[in-house]
Amino acid sequence: MGGSNEQGNIAPYAQKIQKEFNILPSVVIAQACLESGYGTSLLASQGKNIFGTEGDFKGESVIIQTMEYVNGVPVQVWNKFRKYPSWEESLRDLANLYAKGTSWNRSLYTAVIGEKDYKKALKAIFDTGYASDPKYTEKRVNLIEASALTKYDASNEEVYHIVKKGDSVSVSAKAYGSAQCRFNSGMAWSILTLLK
Repeated sequence: MGGSNEQGNIAPYAQKIQKEFNILPSVVIAQACLESGYGTSLLASQGKNIFGTEGDFKGESVIIQTMEYVNGVPVQVWNKFRKYPSWEESLRDLANLYAKGTSWNRSLYTAVIGEKDYKKALKAIFDTGYASDPKYTEKRVNLIEASALTKYDASNEEVYHIVKKGDSVSVSAKAYGSAQCRFNSGMAWSILTLLK
């Protein structure tokens, strides 16, 4: 898995996270891509752990050597990391961390929840001490912008439209800025799925 493949593979999970936890998918996808080497890191392949979450998950773990930054200097260290059964559990675990905080500070990540600006959300994550890389925010912002990941931040909502004689699918879809339109035959309404 690599590059835009990982983005596409985890995007549906990131969008589920958005609906449940109100965390921007672009932020989660950028984190996942860079923190797992686009899904190719040893930790991602052996443990389905795409965020470098330490500890164990339901008793499962993997021990791997990683690079940490100590006083701005990269250092190789051995750590015990959570081993997940799938990518989705890894994403959900990260979302739970943001939503519930840590045992010592339950409100540590509250600035991430509900934030609509990916730059502010990433800065808030960095400011908590989540990452030791001094270029953490910059790298993720660059990936979001270069890969147009904000397209995953759009929420789907259903809009109801009264269909009048002469209305067509293409005209209705265009009027609502959508490529999708579903008409319910025999009824006086249609449903358009919009991406705002």
